[in-house]
Amino acid sequence: MSAATRLVWELAGEPNVAAESVRRLLDDSEETATCLICGSITCWSADAGKALGANFTDHSYRRYPGSTRICEACLWCCSGKPPATLRMWSIIAAPGFRLPSSNPKAWIQDTLSLYLFNRSTPELLAAILADPPDSEWVASVAISGQKHVLPYAEVNHGAGQWTVRVEDHNVTATPGQWATVHYAAVRLRRLGVPAESVMQGIPQYIKTRDDLGTWRALNDTLTPWLGSPLLDLALWTITKETMNNDGRTI
Repeated sequence: MSAATRLVWELAGEPNVAAESVRRLLDDSEETATCLICGSITCWSADAGKALGANFTDHSYRRYPGSTRICEACLWCCSGKPPATLRMWSIIAAPGFRLPSSNPKAWIQDTLSLYLFNRSTPELLAAILADPPDSEWVASVAISGQKHVLPYAEVNHGAGQWTVRVEDHNVTATPGQWATVHYAAVRLRRLGVPAESVMQGIPQYIKTRDDLGTWRALNDTLTPWLGSPLLDLALWTITKETMNNDGRTI
């Protein structure tokens, strides 16, 4: 099974780490090492402390805490300065699938199965969570642009239950659960209910008796997920364009 970082690195064309000072730390050793992020066994790695630097404080990413080495793929995913850094972007990776062009401001372009985006264009994420690819795929959502998100992401397989990394936590659901939550959230936002009130189950700005009946039915649907990370993610994907379309996921 591929790790999310290695999968994205490979889809990007296995690029070199941009900073020469960091790239020089990579060495080809006769002894293999385990990457502390992805767990791959490699001869080509760097000392993680030196390569990531003292300002890299997100140390809970260490899935293999016994290692002090980081592979080239993970180092590339965790390095770089704005705007050329993955932490600024939400990411969808689906080998073998033709995805749209990345956000024009993203420095990675023309990658068949790799899509970098932000909240201005969440439609593809909403669609994939309702109808995932039938092979490996990864989705990570960057909210602040300040945290490394991709190293925590899980690689999903097929159309069953999935896990998406959202900023500093995981969201796990089935495509059916997502479709139910997303649809109800869109309908409530169209009624004029603010996102915060949708999360809390409060009928704010409901103006007519008919709208109150609609709110009750939709809120009943969302009751198991009120205040949940899944509903929060659904609301994140709802933009003005989402509310103005014909009610489909995209």
